[in-house]
Amino acid sequence: MLVRIMRHGDAPFINGERQLSELGRAEARLMGRWLKEQAKFDGVWVSPLLRAQQTADEVLSCFKSGIPRFDEAFLKPESDAKLSCELFESLGYESILLISHMPLVVNLMDSWLPSKGRYFPTAGVAELGVTKLGSNNLIQFITPNDL
Repeated sequence: MLVRIMRHGDAPFINGERQLSELGRAEARLMGRWLKEQAKFDGVWVSPLLRAQQTADEVLSCFKSGIPRFDEAFLKPESDAKLSCELFESLGYESILLISHMPLVVNLMDSWLPSKGRYFPTAGVAELGVTKLGSNNLIQFITPNDL
């Protein structure tokens, strides 16, 4: 399975709530254009928190065809990464995009690739190959600054 883990775009507190700034929107659109050029994915799972929802809106605006989108409570910052990984592996998809937050994005990566978890800049994407045999690998890690 191809798993892309994405952190939400830049999201300061605006009017008392964390939401995407103009920079965050631009980061998400830039990564959306990059994702569009990569291998296709079967669905997008998004944290229910506003900054992740807004990131998904910007990313998916770059695609012409509808990609299934699911709000997923297992993608909140405090979620258990091991349980989240088990859930996504059980779905049987070939390629998925997960949009979430720190520290969960690091913990997801570390669950699939022990001792390889790393800091995710805003809108950063880790692309992983995940197998049932556990021989998982990091394909690439890309941030808006890399594009």
